[in-house]
Amino acid sequence: MTIDLWQYLLYLKYFAVALVMLIIFISVYMKITPVPELKLIKKGNYACATSLVGTMIGYCITLISSMLHTVNLLDFVIWGMSAAVIQIMIYFIATLLIPNANQELRNNNIAVGILFLGLSVSIGILNAASLS
Repeated sequence: MTIDLWQYLLYLKYFAVALVMLIIFISVYMKITPVPELKLIKKGNYACATSLVGTMIGYCITLISSMLHTVNLLDFVIWGMSAAVIQIMIYFIATLLIPNANQELRNNNIAVGILFLGLSVSIGILNAASLS
């Protein structure tokens, strides 16, 4: 099997765009959510780390499906942006399930972090499947 230059450049283009979208998504997510995730993670807060990792995984699962099922880069970006909105909505929906969820994350309640991880990954999977 050989890969020509055009295929390699297409790969690099999609990878670069996906990486930029992930960075933008995480930046927006951390600005919108009321918990200072990175600050708390630096202090050893496992709950915030777990929640944030779940959000990244859930988003990336949808990006994978978008790459596989779209016909061009613009469609990929549009579906990636849609997925970002859904992942951010999941955070706020999850805070409705747990009273004082934001404070629980700040207090390093790992069970809440795991719940947020599970919700983010689950919705990411459903979102990705919906793209097919």
